[in-house]
Amino acid sequence: MRTLAAALILALALAACGDSSTEPKTPSASGTWTGVVTGGTITLTLAEQAGGTITGAGSIQGTAGAASVTVTGTHVHPSISLTLRSTGFEDANYTGQFVNRNTISGHLNGSGFNNVTLTLTRQ
Repeated sequence: MRTLAAALILALALAACGDSSTEPKTPSASGTWTGVVTGGTITLTLAEQAGGTITGAGSIQGTAGAASVTVTGTHVHPSISLTLRSTGFEDANYTGQFVNRNTISGHLNGSGFNNVTLTLTRQ
């Protein structure tokens, strides 16, 4: 009987040692992100829905002023693709990859950006 009890205690102890992390394995793009580009900063507030669809809004601030943007995109981990739209400007496209759950590294093209390196950091 003692052997059975010891085996059950050992099995329960081993089960308790499993991964107890409550954070999802794949990071969500939801949150506020900022990055620096030549001459300015980008701030985006994103919401990721089930299936990896991303929507959001933000701003691009530069020496010539600021522009509000709307954001649409997709996240298929680790890759992320965003389109930034602003009235009166050509669309800008950002493609990148999660480096870790709080950092995305990629490139911005369109609307005056030509393969500009942009690292977004979760705030």
